[in-house]
Amino acid sequence: MQPSLQRRVFLLSELLVICVLATGCGGGGGEAATPLPVPIPVPIPVPLPPVPPPVDAPIVSYTDIVSGPSTGGEGNRGAYLSIFGKNFGAASGVGTTTKVFIGGTEVASYRFMGASKVDTLGMQQIIVQVGALGGAAQGVALPIKVTVGAVASNVDLTFMPNPGRILYVDNVAGDDNTALPGDISKPYRHVQTPALYTGGAWPVARAGDMIVMRGHGSAQPWTDVGFEHYFMRFRDKSGSAPTGAAGTGAIVVTGYPGEDVYIRGTVANGMSGGCISAINGQSFPGMGQWAVVSNLRMDCEGYDGPISQEIFGHNWRVINNDLAASTAPRTGINVPRMAGITGNGNNAVWYGNHIHDIQGNAQECHGIYIDGDGSYEIAYNHIHDIRDGNGFQVYVNGGNGSDVANNVSLHHNLIHDVSKHGINIADNMQNGLRVWNNIVYNVKLAALRFNTNILHDARIFNNTFYNTNQALHPSYGAITNDWNLPVGSLDIENNIFHVVSGTPYNSGSNGVPASAGTITHNLWFNGAGSTAFDSAAVPGNPLFIAAGSDFHLQAGSPAIGAGARGAALTALVGNDFDLKVRGASIDLGALQH
Repeated sequence: MQPSLQRRVFLLSELLVICVLATGCGGGGGEAATPLPVPIPVPIPVPLPPVPPPVDAPIVSYTDIVSGPSTGGEGNRGAYLSIFGKNFGAASGVGTTTKVFIGGTEVASYRFMGASKVDTLGMQQIIVQVGALGGAAQGVALPIKVTVGAVASNVDLTFMPNPGRILYVDNVAGDDNTALPGDISKPYRHVQTPALYTGGAWPVARAGDMIVMRGHGSAQPWTDVGFEHYFMRFRDKSGSAPTGAAGTGAIVVTGYPGEDVYIRGTVANGMSGGCISAINGQSFPGMGQWAVVSNLRMDCEGYDGPISQEIFGHNWRVINNDLAASTAPRTGINVPRMAGITGNGNNAVWYGNHIHDIQGNAQECHGIYIDGDGSYEIAYNHIHDIRDGNGFQVYVNGGNGSDVANNVSLHHNLIHDVSKHGINIADNMQNGLRVWNNIVYNVKLAALRFNTNILHDARIFNNTFYNTNQALHPSYGAITNDWNLPVGSLDIENNIFHVVSGTPYNSGSNGVPASAGTITHNLWFNGAGSTAFDSAAVPGNPLFIAAGSDFHLQAGSPAIGAGARGAALTALVGNDFDLKVRGASIDLGALQH
């Protein structure tokens, strides 16, 4: 192995000293030695700092699965893996100028590249079949890298080869009687039947398997009714943590690459429970966990809505789905109380979903709804046209397995056109709330509402709120508090609040007191009332490029460079809504200029 430059310089300096101390490195002879000169030290160069990646380097933000089979299925090329991010280049270049490597080995097959289901956020999707990966060991997580030309992405996300089978299901060409696991030419007809244990792919599926649904769009949607009046219920079995051993790993339900897999759940057809749901973990301990639901489109009328993790639905990944309840009943005996995604559990990851046109019971059907304790990563979702509730809600009343909620991270979401509150942090939210880099606008009531008396150290950083309290309600404002916030409950910094003209900045039954914690360096514009509760309030028009559609800042905006830079803030807010790295100067709001 060649020595480093630094080591070679050091060795040369040692050799120079040795030569001088001997005979001046001359040819010898009988002459007396000359006086020894003082050796001249050779400076050792200081290593240069690493060069940051180019600003347009590909960015890998998330994946749908984190483990899966490296053999079997279509062409014996293993699992379908979806990779999401930005700067992936043109779709026509996938497999040529744009490539994917796992553990340093190029994937076996490129199946799709294009916009994700949240294309309004600029997210791109690449779907590959991973292949054998050079015979990589099972159970070892390997870094994922996307290259565009000679420019490489970050490598902090991984994929683990893990045994499993691929079960194809086709509602047009499938046959449960002739289906064979792993054979795309012999798919199942049903994902699940009302009998649960017989018919379809579900009775066959086990931990580590992928159920791959074929899609025929709106012309031939999936309308089957499975167990307990759901399209599919994760009942009496569960996935597990992947270890590299057979029979471990999540149970995955995903759409076939590039196809429109549309589940249309109607009450009239008997799907009154909902579309895809876990099972009550109190009644069935350990069941309905370790699941992935990705790349599907659902419009569901049932009581539990499109996707429910239920109680203790631990380790669910809900990724890149289009979720609606556009025709759910709003009156009658079967009116739902749900959300596009709802439930509770540890290690819940809900990324990149398009959630829209949600309706049901008045003001009780939300975009996303956390109803119990756990840990949650909720990001890159586009939530809009929530007709009967909040854009995002945490509310725990003790009836869903826990008395509190903890560890909620809500970031990089676009939330707008909401009939109630934009973000509702309600009863019994306690520790670990982190809300940053969200854009929230066109909200009927409060931009940000609190209704919990046990909140501690909630961090609300660099969000943009616009056109809130459209209903002109006197009890709701930019920030609303309806209960007794403890001392030290809040840290609200670097946000923009541009509200409907004349509506309150600080409102609610109790309002937000200065004793609630750190409230500083937020911009307040167009509203009414004092902003003295903000220790360093920034007044003035934020000068959005196009308020209501483009929330980037124009030159001269008072929000540019006005942000605070505390250690907790900079540790959390490393980039902006566009995934642009924030530099030494931090702008207010979700977008860096």
